Amino acid sequence: MIAQSRKVARITVAALIAVLCGACGTDQPDATTEPTQNPTIASGQNSSDARITVPASYKGAGKRFPNVDPDSVRIVSTLGVASICLDRPGRVTINEIQPEMSTGEIRVEAFALVPSGDPSDGSNVPLSRDPVVFDRATACVPDDLHAQDKAAARVALQLRVRKVGSQTAVAEQLVLRYTSGGHPHEFSLRWSIALCAPDDGRTRQCKPLG
Repeated sequence: MIAQSRKVARITVAALIAVLCGACGTDQPDATTEPTQNPTIASGQNSSDARITVPASYKGAGKRFPNVDPDSVRIVSTLGVASICLDRPGRVTINEIQPEMSTGEIRVEAFALVPSGDPSDGSNVPLSRDPVVFDRATACVPDDLHAQDKAAARVALQLRVRKVGSQTAVAEQLVLRYTSGGHPHEFSLRWSIALCAPDDGRTRQCKPLG
């Protein structure tokens, strides 16, 4: 009788443990619990960030400076030739402009944004070593001669650049590193800069015109 009672007790305990383990040993969420969203997917990744771009007609341009002495500084402006804009109304912060070199070394020591409709040459705009905010309520518009808000969407770049060393320095494009919506982005502007050493007639960008 005692043995039978112990057997029944063991069976009861085993059954109770099985029930408890079945309730707490699963990784499946409760049917009434909302699934946790992936924060990357929930934020739409970077799809809503304003991005730097250029007008559709822009194919590239640049500036050449002859007879630049070692460690000399030049002011480079894209005003009237090249402008940037945003692909939608928004706000971005340009943190750095880095020349992409093909020869030598050029440093961007400071920069500024100049409205494309600025009647001056941009020399009245102070250059800064700090990040610059680019805020526009108007996005890039098509290259339409009759578009009234074309200038309102665009800005030009004003740079103070230094040729490091004595040899010719050539940058093929400018890489703009910026943040938008808290995310890092890059945009490469096809704008070349040639700081030619004195009497350099061999570098393609420094050869006399004509």
